[in-house]
Amino acid sequence: MTSISKTWESRTELLSKYINTNIKLDVMKKKFIVLILILVFVIGIFYTVNPSKIFGKIFNKNSDTDFNTRSNADSDILATSPLKPISVPNTSASAITSPPPSMKGINTHTEVYGTGADPNIITLGPKLGAHPDWPTYSAKCGMEFELKHGTPLLAPVDMVFVGFSNRNAKYRIQNGKENTPVNNTPYNDLQLWFESASPDWPGMIVTVYHLYSSPLLLGHYQNPDCAEREEWGSTKEDQAEGHLFGAFGDNIIPKQGNASACEALIGRTVKRGELFGFAGSVGTHSMAAFCAEVPNTSENPNIKKGNHYLHLVQPSIFFYWKCYSPDADFPSGVLAYPFECDEYQLPDEQRDINFKYTSTK
Repeated sequence: MTSISKTWESRTELLSKYINTNIKLDVMKKKFIVLILILVFVIGIFYTVNPSKIFGKIFNKNSDTDFNTRSNADSDILATSPLKPISVPNTSASAITSPPPSMKGINTHTEVYGTGADPNIITLGPKLGAHPDWPTYSAKCGMEFELKHGTPLLAPVDMVFVGFSNRNAKYRIQNGKENTPVNNTPYNDLQLWFESASPDWPGMIVTVYHLYSSPLLLGHYQNPDCAEREEWGSTKEDQAEGHLFGAFGDNIIPKQGNASACEALIGRTVKRGELFGFAGSVGTHSMAAFCAEVPNTSENPNIKKGNHYLHLVQPSIFFYWKCYSPDADFPSGVLAYPFECDEYQLPDEQRDINFKYTSTK
């Protein structure tokens, strides 16, 4: 009898411990669920207020999330293009809205339009450029303005300098006709990226490449560590910094490849008509190539990373262009030709390819 009683007591004790344990586990589960809900609620509030800073800190500066970045100690914080749909303003003249009220002085220099962008990657507006029969290479994002080497380049719109990549080289070996190697000497391929600061084109990205140099890079061709490599593509990393955009996405690069030697004025605003660079050359072909990515309410199926609402357009057909002068009247949306025309010229010192700005503003 005593043995049975002890066995019963033991089982009762075990059952009691089991029940108590389950009760504690239930309480812990409930507390855990409550904690998760609180955490989700708090993150939700902060995400609503300022998602960019949160995700920029939680992840890293190369994440898909659009956030503000400080590229150097002297630059202002850059507000990059928003990751949300933006309609092209109805008041801005373009191929998808309406022409300017008057065509006087508009599109008067089509003779400098070169090969357009690859139609297969154009996702907003007309797919074909000014020369639809001219062949283009795959994923070519922009159009060349056929300009002499060293031609000063003017800002087509008020815009903020957001990034650069120095890919200049003494030469590049490329396949020519019938796969015959062609030595292109020199091979100027400095790339600059800008974000529009104009209400006519909110969030628009302007990419300019095949440049010789820029006054926005204080060390370019001034510091031997920011000049040109021997052969294009011969180094693992390009000198690059800031917010960089391409046909298939965008990325933020803090600094790479000794970018500090270039002393980029990231964050500096250049007003419409102000100098931002000098045309370069690929072999005997001198030019300045322009890409434009315009935000829209539809998603771009080509984008793999970054802002899915940015769309490449054909610059020669999508926009209306006009020569810049301080007294010129620009209808809403009309861009300034990125070169001197109609007798306007920059100050003499700014026409020197070695000219550099001295201020970040």
